Amino acid sequence: MIIVAMVFAIIFGYELRYLHHQNRKKRTKRIVVGMVLFCFLSFEALYYFRDSFQFAKVIEYVFHPMEKFIIWRGENE
Repeated sequence: MIIVAMVFAIIFGYELRYLHHQNRKKRTKRIVVGMVLFCFLSFEALYYFRDSFQFAKVIEYVFHPMEKFIIWRGENE
């Protein structure tokens, strides 16, 4: 996790340096900072809840009703 935090810090520093050299507005800088923080916190949350939250279960929850419908339609034809 330390490596991930260091990678995000490097990306964050690079982005801020780029925005400063390109004379971007404060609003743009806030958007970039917010996006980096959002991505970092999302990654940390996924890592922390990795045992209880699995992306495959989310996909199964979303697409299972369609799968049941397709199988049902195939059996009734």
